[in-house]
Amino acid sequence: MRLILAILLGKLIGYLTRLFRLGGGSAAPGLYALSIEPDLVTKLAAKIPKNIIITGTNGKTTTAKMLAHFAKNAGLKVIRNHTGSNLERGIASTLIANYQLLTTNYQLDLGIWELDEAAFNTIAPKLKPDIIVFLNVFRDQLDRYGEIDTVVKNWCKTLQILNPKTIVLVNGDDANTAKLANCFKGRIQKFGVKDYKISGESIEHVKEKENLDFEAKNVKLNGLEGSTFQLLTTNYQLPTTLPLPGLYHIYDALAAFACADKLGLSLSKLASSLKSYSPAFGRMEKLPFGYIFLIKNPAGATQVFETIAPNLKPDDRLLLALNDNIADGTDVSWIWDTEFEQLLSSSLRGAKPASTQRGERRGNLYISGTRACDLAVRLKYAGFDPKNIIIEPDLQNTLKEARTGLKGRLFILPTYTAMLELQKILAKSGIKKEYWKEE
Repeated sequence: MRLILAILLGKLIGYLTRLFRLGGGSAAPGLYALSIEPDLVTKLAAKIPKNIIITGTNGKTTTAKMLAHFAKNAGLKVIRNHTGSNLERGIASTLIANYQLLTTNYQLDLGIWELDEAAFNTIAPKLKPDIIVFLNVFRDQLDRYGEIDTVVKNWCKTLQILNPKTIVLVNGDDANTAKLANCFKGRIQKFGVKDYKISGESIEHVKEKENLDFEAKNVKLNGLEGSTFQLLTTNYQLPTTLPLPGLYHIYDALAAFACADKLGLSLSKLASSLKSYSPAFGRMEKLPFGYIFLIKNPAGATQVFETIAPNLKPDDRLLLALNDNIADGTDVSWIWDTEFEQLLSSSLRGAKPASTQRGERRGNLYISGTRACDLAVRLKYAGFDPKNIIIEPDLQNTLKEARTGLKGRLFILPTYTAMLELQKILAKSGIKKEYWKEE
């Protein structure tokens, strides 16, 4: 009875949340339902034939969405926490929303769960996963996670108590995730990019031979259009076109392909299905007037900068938004370890200083968020002319100003909660639908 009561309460809260436009019901239903039935996740997840967990610092949402794209193209019925709510309340909310009270047939084939790095340790045993993916480990939200060694140490402890028959896939180019092979009683398989290694906060080109189970070679990056590479497995060598830019997205694709292979799906068919794949909201999301690239830590932000900097043109503008809410991490010192200097391209270096026209400010660089001033100081030390930096803490006003008189493209680089706020602004203005309605 407690389980049924918890599900009914969760469904009611989810309905009211959406009815009154308080959000998409991605966290609150689970939060209250778990107070009634703490074992809700364990009980409902057990009804799903197979469960997959994806964790790591960067790339969880992209990898999960790509894997879901593959599974759906193969005819599987999938459930996943697609809004990115990756704590236990988010998992519970998703399970509640999809649970059908009037039937004993759950009608699902696969659960795909992206988990917060710390939440993994408490939720993984409850989900009893068939497959686990470890994407990478970078410094992120030090106020919550601590240093990298702490994250890996806790992952190791959790792996030691999981079923050794669980399939574990790790990024073989990341020395930290590779350490997990020493913690798990079962077999660990690796994926990676030929001649590349993850060192510190960056991906470096090296000439080393690594035994990888899933590998990308002959990589060609094609700017904002995406990339091409050869996908190598034990049984396949497939030419692959990925409609996502940047080397870091190739790692996400490899993880998704590796999971699909373990599910017994045809990789050749899945590779061709990428033509119809669209990015997750806020992750290289294309808008009528530009792009959104989520940035939240030194490694991810620097990779984004490396991707967009060569493509910046004189008429393009940048909008960066830095928040320090709990979901972002209250410690914003990470901006000093992030290579904002890469954004100082010739197009921005030669830009005219901000000016006032009919009472409106004009410039190429717009800064917003609760810690906008901190970010402006960092950009000054990166070499940007302070006269060309327009500071406006209110994101809606900043977006309006940045779009006024825009002749090129607007590249928006927000932290997590700023990205969610931006999604609401865009939905309210009719530019796109609410992010929780996207699959």
